[in-house]
Amino acid sequence: MKFETNSLFSLWVANPPTNLNYRCWESWINQGYQVYLYCDKHLQLPPKLASKINIILLHTLPPCFSSFFNIEGDFCLQKTDLWRFMMLEKYGGTWLDSDMFLVKRLPHDKIIISSEHSLKSGAFKSKSNLKPNIGVLRFPPNNPFVKAVVKKLMPTTKEDEKSAKTTNQTSKMLKFINMLKTKKWSHMNEYVAEPEVYCAVPWFFAKELFNTDLLEVVNDKYNVAFNNISDQTRAIHLWENIARNKYNIDLNVVKENTMYSTFV
Repeated sequence: MKFETNSLFSLWVANPPTNLNYRCWESWINQGYQVYLYCDKHLQLPPKLASKINIILLHTLPPCFSSFFNIEGDFCLQKTDLWRFMMLEKYGGTWLDSDMFLVKRLPHDKIIISSEHSLKSGAFKSKSNLKPNIGVLRFPPNNPFVKAVVKKLMPTTKEDEKSAKTTNQTSKMLKFINMLKTKKWSHMNEYVAEPEVYCAVPWFFAKELFNTDLLEVVNDKYNVAFNNISDQTRAIHLWENIARNKYNIDLNVVKENTMYSTFV
């Protein structure tokens, strides 16, 4: 994979994709991007996507990338975190989570780091308006910051590997976020986008995004608005993992008059 700003890559392993994923991938294609999807096995994509998405099987990659997910489908969210940074370190490129719906093309910046809204009230309220995340990432190859992230996240012993399997994603992400707070890497914060650019609907509105009529949606939670879509918005993070695992939302169904229905 060669570094260029007109291509996007993502990873799909374990569970079958849902209609939500198909709609997101289609939105990338509609914005004119070449899409590279790394998978542990062949996917049966809808015909309109099958000819336009480049499927790359993990076993065709060098062992350091292909052995990440074993043949039985061993999978955890934390592994995808490290895998994307390893790919960015080696090849560079633009990573998108498979639940990112593009409404505009991405900027031509050589480095992109997305962010989400932080809580502005309650026990976990933050002084900052945003929290960097890894839903959208773009780096050239061999970037020193990415190298440092890989080193920070990479298990180096069997005990580290065992610990990584039981460490939740929040703890993993804190390592990434805390690096941005250090003096050495604080300059990287200039590349962190405002939340409304890629996460205009906050993660704590995941249920309302799919289930609640727009006329009935609570205007804000934790002193943060539900709808932060603006002219600056490039993508809507659909919070697939939260919607499916916390709220048991059927992501193959689109309910009328919901925020989700307005752009898919």
